[in-house]
Amino acid sequence: MAHLLCETENGVATLTLNRPGVRNAVDAEIMDGLSEQADRLAAEGSLRAVLLTGAGEEAFCAGGDLKWLRSFDTPEKGAAMSRRMQDILRRLAHLPVPLICVLNGYALGGGAEITLACDIRVMESHAWIAFRQARIALMTGWGGGGRLIRLIGHAKAMELLAAAPEIRAEEAKRIGLVNTVVPKGEGLAEARRMAAEIAQAPAPAIRAIKKYFLSLDAAFLADASEKETEIFSTLWNSASHDEAIRAFIEKRAPEFKK
Repeated sequence: MAHLLCETENGVATLTLNRPGVRNAVDAEIMDGLSEQADRLAAEGSLRAVLLTGAGEEAFCAGGDLKWLRSFDTPEKGAAMSRRMQDILRRLAHLPVPLICVLNGYALGGGAEITLACDIRVMESHAWIAFRQARIALMTGWGGGGRLIRLIGHAKAMELLAAAPEIRAEEAKRIGLVNTVVPKGEGLAEARRMAAEIAQAPAPAIRAIKKYFLSLDAAFLADASEKETEIFSTLWNSASHDEAIRAFIEKRAPEFKK
């Protein structure tokens, strides 16, 4: 079964992370699929909007598959993985049409970073978001740090990254982390309604708006992502991160050396 699904109807493409058994955690196949779809969709002249969601009802995305990520066992390999996912998300973010994320369940760690690469976020009422990277001795590594600061400001971004709270749907809307909250199960329908509204305007106008917004953020996000990878790679091979991953696999609380 494909780990990433794509279907297109009436100029609207829907990408679905399709690993519900592991809460749609990102693995090599999902990264490859997102990369391929980013290139394909960028060349699709009839495209009006792209929707991104997860399979099932529990999770949008639980972040990177930790068992798979253990294969990146040096700072250099960790940095290469970070840069690759940053590039994939940058290309998705730079699609010439609006990218709408449907949070049909929780978004955790790297999954939360994926949501930030989207232009618009629709969140179902039962869903939540948490940037839990610090709890496994890491920081954002997929470009989420710069995007989060841009979206909600320094102080709130620091709180979400350092304290790692669960941000419930209405709170996410209040602080500007998501655009709208809908009842459970209605996220895709709302995103499709938005896409239909977007399609009412001439395509060149929508593409011009998207190009304008991207131009404003380009330099800042490029610098932020490079610095993020630099710092992320120093944490990747640390004893604390290794202990966090071992604890996760062994289903116990980590024992960090203070």
